Amino acid sequence: MSAFLEDVSSWYPAAATSSLSNATAAAAPADGVDRISALPDDILRDVVSRLPVRDGARTAALATRWRGLWRSTPLVLRDADLLLASTFDDKAARAAFATVGRILADHPGPFRKVQLTCCQFGSRKRELMEWARLLAAKGVQDLVLLDVDDSAQGLLQSLPADILNCASLQRLFLSYWTFPYTSSDVIFPHLKNLGLQNTSMMDLDLDHMLACSPALQILSLTLSKFPQRIRLRSQSLECMLLWMYLSEEVAVVDASCLQRLILWMTCNASESGDMMVKIHHAPKLRVLGYLEPRVHQLQIGNIVINAETKASPSSIVPSVKILALKVNFHAFKEVTMLPSFLRCFPNVETLHIESSIIGETSASHHAKFWREVLPVECLKSHIKKIVIHKFRGDTNEFEFLKFIAKDARKLQDLVLVLTEEISASEHQVAEVNIQLALRTCTWTWAEGFKMTLMGTADDDALSFVKAYNLSVNDPFM
Repeated sequence: MSAFLEDVSSWYPAAATSSLSNATAAAAPADGVDRISALPDDILRDVVSRLPVRDGARTAALATRWRGLWRSTPLVLRDADLLLASTFDDKAARAAFATVGRILADHPGPFRKVQLTCCQFGSRKRELMEWARLLAAKGVQDLVLLDVDDSAQGLLQSLPADILNCASLQRLFLSYWTFPYTSSDVIFPHLKNLGLQNTSMMDLDLDHMLACSPALQILSLTLSKFPQRIRLRSQSLECMLLWMYLSEEVAVVDASCLQRLILWMTCNASESGDMMVKIHHAPKLRVLGYLEPRVHQLQIGNIVINAETKASPSSIVPSVKILALKVNFHAFKEVTMLPSFLRCFPNVETLHIESSIIGETSASHHAKFWREVLPVECLKSHIKKIVIHKFRGDTNEFEFLKFIAKDARKLQDLVLVLTEEISASEHQVAEVNIQLALRTCTWTWAEGFKMTLMGTADDDALSFVKAYNLSVNDPFM
């Protein structure tokens, strides 16, 4: 313990190392009685666990009463707390790296939260292996591990296998690693949240991670293209996030508790193929999106959805209440798929649509298609709110609005989020044009109906993801 305190104080400026004692002295009551030290150990440990690690360790110097508290408090370690912005250079980084090693070795555990996001592992594989062993041996519960050095060089270092021996883990976030082979004896009985960012792994390893994590609730895969085939088999998973991901398919095979399937900027790694989105068994799925007809091929059960697909009990997911789609209203193929996608989710109550200009563009209008298309159940009987993001106010978007107006009998809120291409000074003109266009619609207004026009600064397409997904929050918080 003393070695660690000496190490911290030796390379931090005096002003920084004395801040805790100065704050304590300033807060001391006028009668000189130390009331804080009289608090029960459990409360003092909770106080210590909320301090940056360098301050938490130095509490041992406050008084005899505090001497053993840091070592008996579950460790909370963020390597970023060991780096001052004014001294962030190679020397300081090396000193912080050494200090992390001493803390992991000196503290008896358990480790409540360890976030290593600034350490430069590089060629320090021996230290990395030892740290992984200590994390597993001392029962780390919440682990964030970012290989910042190798990621800058475009390399992915192999994750130490001992990380997979941390049976105590409840939350694991890995960034810029190659996932090791998972043996059959690996099990995470308490893991609830797993996040992999730019981390490469085999299809079978993800299958095994799901199988050996019976308490897993949130899975997020971001900024990667491996595994290529994501098969969700889990009786505990509640939320799945794919964020800026290249994949051949994501298949909800058997996920009885899955409530949210969030897709953001996902497609097939091959430019010539679509990404398959398969839904087999997800009886509690409530939130789904963004589905994109341009890059996604939707399959429900054994039925591949196309423009001619008719709604049937085997081609619908009745549990979905909130749906998000991304559509280019100029691309006829995407326009024809939009009603087919909507028919697959007959009980949707909130619909988000992002108007896209990616892909095919043409000057042709699709008014005839929207006039002739058959009614859609969710529009006719269930949808209460529609949000159209990046609305440009062009003819094809208005034709879709007319289609909505014709059948949306339950609609109460229509929110049009104008594209950033429309300046704030043009908003009033755009609103007048929209109101005039809607007056030409045969609209059966629901009681209390209202239309809202918003700027992109007020809201954007990401609002759907942020509102309905817990794991989008900063993983380092």
